[in-house]
Amino acid sequence: MTDSKCRRWLTWSALVGTLAIVGEGCGSGTQTAQQALEQQYKANPQLKRIGVTKFAGTVTVDGQPPAKGTVIVVMLNDPKMPAVRNQPSLYAVSTPAGTFEFSTSLKGDGTLPGSYVVTFAQLHPHGTRGYFPPDELKNLYNDPDKNAGKPEFHVELTPPGKTDYAFNLKVAGEQPVDQPGPKATTEVR
Repeated sequence: MTDSKCRRWLTWSALVGTLAIVGEGCGSGTQTAQQALEQQYKANPQLKRIGVTKFAGTVTVDGQPPAKGTVIVVMLNDPKMPAVRNQPSLYAVSTPAGTFEFSTSLKGDGTLPGSYVVTFAQLHPHGTRGYFPPDELKNLYNDPDKNAGKPEFHVELTPPGKTDYAFNLKVAGEQPVDQPGPKATTEVR
């Protein structure tokens, strides 16, 4: 068997083995994501559980959901540990209706508790490559230094958290920010 054929055979063997393992539990009912996570914690006691708090809600622009072909990236900025520009460490992407939810281990379970400054950018998704400019919010809400001066963008996340946050970003009639600050997020890859 040639190296190429051997690699393909090994790849297919691994895939079939994985499918067999995944399929084992199918006859007795479906395991939820929470059950799978609990099973992993039991099997790996060295794994450290982290406490999370819910942070979810809606974000609109002038009372409307994000424009078609865009998403709103909602970012949490820890003032004590600033992120590198365009590489937010904690962010969620809105749905077309403008809803968002942060996730850590499970979909919608939340994020780390703490004090944060919330920032926003309305960007254009490009498949798995990321979210790209222009920021349809005119760079008005993507800078943690600027938003730090606005009380409505300060959140104190404590367990169990909230799922009804509502942010309405005013853009109509506002002057665009031509030069975003050094910590502003203008794209996410």
